[in-house]
Amino acid sequence: MGARWIQYWKEEFTVRKLHLSLSKPELLLQPQWNIPHNVWLLYRLFMMVYTLCWCVYAGLQFGTPKWFLFLSHISYCLMVAYYLVAFCNLVWAFRLVRPFCKSHLETSSQENHKAQKHEQRGMRWRHSRTRSSSPPEGSPEGDESTAFFPFPASLAVSLQLQWFLHMLMGSFAFIVTFLYWAINYPASRTPLTAHDISLHGGNTLQVLLDYALSATPVCLSHYLFLLLVNGLYILFTIIYSLAGFTNHIGKPYIYSVLDFGGRPLVASMFALGICLGLLPFFHFLLWNLHLLRMHLAARLKGGRLAIQREAWWWGGVGGRPSPIPVSCINASTSVFAVTGGSGGTYTQSPLSPTTHAKRTVTSPL
Repeated sequence: MGARWIQYWKEEFTVRKLHLSLSKPELLLQPQWNIPHNVWLLYRLFMMVYTLCWCVYAGLQFGTPKWFLFLSHISYCLMVAYYLVAFCNLVWAFRLVRPFCKSHLETSSQENHKAQKHEQRGMRWRHSRTRSSSPPEGSPEGDESTAFFPFPASLAVSLQLQWFLHMLMGSFAFIVTFLYWAINYPASRTPLTAHDISLHGGNTLQVLLDYALSATPVCLSHYLFLLLVNGLYILFTIIYSLAGFTNHIGKPYIYSVLDFGGRPLVASMFALGICLGLLPFFHFLLWNLHLLRMHLAARLKGGRLAIQREAWWWGGVGGRPSPIPVSCINASTSVFAVTGGSGGTYTQSPLSPTTHAKRTVTSPL
């Protein structure tokens, strides 16, 4: 893995890596492993309901709108938003794929029936459909592997939002957990509650679980987005403190370590430590965990645990009786009608939604 790690490291420092887009949008929807599509959908639903319930419970227990001032609570709200968007996007994709597969299968069956009739009459049947892209090498022109699922512009934007929330959720959960147990809890001298454990420990476990199961990639260059968001929060704490506002116990700051009005030097050093120390460290850690997941998936390729993309989408989600062979599909392309990009897992290009049929493969429907 050493040589590949160096290769991935070099590829991270390119402008295209800054894009919140992929040439394979299915990576943001499907699991990394061979998890049945219904189980994956239930997992997304469960995590959404679980985090939402804890978020509402914690807010009601706090008893004041100032609950939203704290980074730990904001980061948990981001986690709720991520699971909500991820679940909605998955349902959306399923509702696009299923009717497409059904209609495509019916159309293919009708054309095969017509072809058999022409052969019986001694006639040679040819396709009259025009395609904007050539079928995979070694695949017949009328094979189902040449079809791509529809990819509307609104889904492309929603997937970008999902990836952005996924990035924020991961790094900030680690920061919140570390700072709480290293600084806040030792100084609080209060007994632990289920609320404290869930929002300052369970959040990190949820992140690790999602990073282990989902196929969502991680880009080092996205640290710039994390830096921007964290910088905006620190700017908010500065304005909040200098303007004379108080926290839930009447103190003129949100966190004592970010008391820019009383201890500006300490607060500034602490803020720099988060932005230039903890934030890049935890993002780098998650990037390596993502590479480890990809490495394990590559080692298990062809086994029971490895996902077969075409079988998962066409056979599982689409409900096709006999999934098309994976060998008939070019693995470097997306199963969705996305134009542009090389289609590699780590090669990014703008998500190009399906807006005109001429730009993508013409659907047989």
